[in-house]
Formats: sequence, C-alpha cells, structure tokens
Amino acid sequence: MDTRKIINIFNQFDISSTTDESKYKISKLESITNVNHKVEVDNKKYVIRIPGENPDLINRSSEGFNEDLVKNIGITLPIIFFEKDTGIKISEFFEDLYTFTPTDLKNKKFRDDALDLLNRLHDSNLTFQENFSPFNVFKQLAKNNEKVENESKAIGKEIINRLIEIGLESKPCHQDLYHANFVYMKEKAYLIDWEYSSQGDPIFDYADLIWQNELEDDEDSINDIYKRIGIKDEKIKVKFELFQVLSMITWGFWAKRKFPQRKKGEEVLLLAIKRYENNFS
Repeated sequence: MDTRKIINIFNQFDISSTTDESKYKISKLESITNVNHKVEVDNKKYVIRIPGENPDLINRSSEGFNEDLVKNIGITLPIIFFEKDTGIKISEFFEDLYTFTPTDLKNKKFRDDALDLLNRLHDSNLTFQENFSPFNVFKQLAKNNEKVENESKAIGKEIINRLIEIGLESKPCHQDLYHANFVYMKEKAYLIDWEYSSQGDPIFDYADLIWQNELEDDEDSINDIYKRIGIKDEKIKVKFELFQVLSMITWGFWAKRKFPQRKKGEEVLLLAIKRYENNFS
C-alpha cells in the first residue's frame, strides 16, 4: 500500500488530520500474513495492519468483535481503530515491546506466561463469534487431485470423528499460537493478533502451541504443559495428540495455498501423515 493511501486512511478515520505527505514517516514491518507499517505523524507512532491475501476466509467482522471482547480481560494490547468491513487495524507502536522468538517457549518462564494467558482466555465467560475452525479449513483448502492432500484430508476427517467420540468443549480460543503472537510489554505478557479466534476446544490451543513452536519432540516441555494445565487422563492425552496432528494438517494446507512455490506445506502434511500412522493406525 502506498503512502498516500495510508495517509487517506489516517485522515478518513480521524487518526490524524495531517494531509502533508512530508509530515509522515512510514516504514514496512515484517509480517507473514498481512501488510504492516509503522507510521509516525503528529509526534506519535502507530502500526497499521492491512489484511493480506489469505488462503482461508477470515471473517474480519468476527475478528473485530472477538478482539473487542477480549480487551476486557486484560490479556491483549489495546487497539485504536478496527474497520470491520476491511480488517484495517491501527494500534499504538510500542517501542519497548518484546516479541517472543522461536526458542523462547522452550524456556519455562516464557511458557508459563503464555499458558497463563491461554488459561485466562479459556476460563473467561466470553463467547466469541464463529470464525476459523480447524475442523473445516483443511477440507476447504484441499485439492482433490493431489495424493498427499487426499491422504491428509482423509486423516483429518478420521481425527475429527475420534475427537467427537472423546468429547469436545466450546470455549473462546485464539487458534494461532505462533510464537510471534506472544509479546512482553513492561515485563507483562500479552497475546495479540486475533484474526483466527473463535469458539473451539481449548486443547487445540495447547496442541497448536506445541506444534507451531517446535515443541512436539520436547518431552520435558510437553510434560510440563500437561502438569501446568492439569492433564492426567490418558484419554485427554490422546485428544491432545490428535489435535497436534490436526494442527499440522491445518497449517500444512494453509502453507501450501499461501506459499505454493515453497515445499514447507507439503513437508508438514507428510509429517502429519507419518505421525498419525505411527500413533493411531
């Protein structure tokens, strides 16, 4: 998005009345999914998020509704503006923000803080609007003429049937527990980016945390997570493992559609197939 369009957004939504392009300092920020810019104007600093082209259909109105709810329980950073038709979001730019790195969740302090945020979310009385569902998205993204995708889709359906037999809960969930969605500000942890939030089963959140942060082979971390959230029942551990494979399938399909030129999505699906066959066949 060019400078003039960003300025027009700031003017249109009364973030700033400054129209002179020379008074703005705009720089692009790194992001996997969306287009984010740091904007400096009127001696203030902002982040503007322009939604990118996602392979799945995110309901931006639901995202905005859910984020508006979750701000009341103190686990996320405040936003200044959210436009529900487009998903354009403007927040304050925090200089002292620390974003979790890929290895931080191997550290017990970081992991405990992340789990505390999730526990507070799941134990809240919030009711999210339906948005993203790991039970549906892989079926929507699959191409029926590809062998690996057909196998992954079939396994995904088997997993759903097994999970239904075990039993599912419906609680507010984040559902995208990539490390960069956890931050510290002034030594307090927060969970950000609610575009995949929806009602769901909390075990998916914990399983997604493990898979997206490469903890799936870290037995000490997994046992610590089990202990921290009170998982003792073997049936729930099976549910946990099933949700891990479902997370792999979900994001494997997502990666294949988002980055078709890369091999990562295919590799994740193959790993999911192998993991399921080794543990459940």
